[in-house]
Amino acid sequence: MGGLGGIFNDPQLFQKLANNPKTSPLLADGEFMLKLQRLQKDPNSIGQELQDPRFLQVMSVLMGIDMSFGAPPEGASGVAPEAEEDVPMPDFRPAAQEKKKEPEPEPTPEPEDEETLAKKKAQEAADAEKKIGNDFYKKREFDQAIEHYNKAWELHKDITYLNNLGAAKFEKGDLQGAIETCQKAVEEGREIRADFKAMAK
Repeated sequence: MGGLGGIFNDPQLFQKLANNPKTSPLLADGEFMLKLQRLQKDPNSIGQELQDPRFLQVMSVLMGIDMSFGAPPEGASGVAPEAEEDVPMPDFRPAAQEKKKEPEPEPTPEPEDEETLAKKKAQEAADAEKKIGNDFYKKREFDQAIEHYNKAWELHKDITYLNNLGAAKFEKGDLQGAIETCQKAVEEGREIRADFKAMAK
């Protein structure tokens, strides 16, 4: 837990919180600021502070992951995750197919097309699992939602599915699981060179 608490010692902590519209109001909350200062002095006390959902929001800002994107619709913006932006496929290049019109023969497009097709099918299957998970999420049946988000991630490595998984664990009350999933999303996102907009979600 000390490692997680250590993120509150970020020298740019207050600047990051002030720049984010979701956390800037917290800086005016005296009780919250006392807790934050106590946590900076003793990072190991993060376990008890995680009972306060405001700290999870702060951690999501510091880690670059928005764990509240799939919260139940109390306001107009809090709808369950329907990821419209998926990570772009790096090896899907339509321009390569257009080159077939040129006179010079290209021996490589066919295997590339097969690979692209296989990835597309995997992504479609994963998206189907994600949609099933979203349906369970909206019904607040988080165990079933988590199961389908996990299947989606196994089929296609898109960090959008991990973000959904983290949100479901958060809503279920598994705060530690939500944090670990979000950390994994950041690590995996770097490995697969995911679009930073997707990582920020």
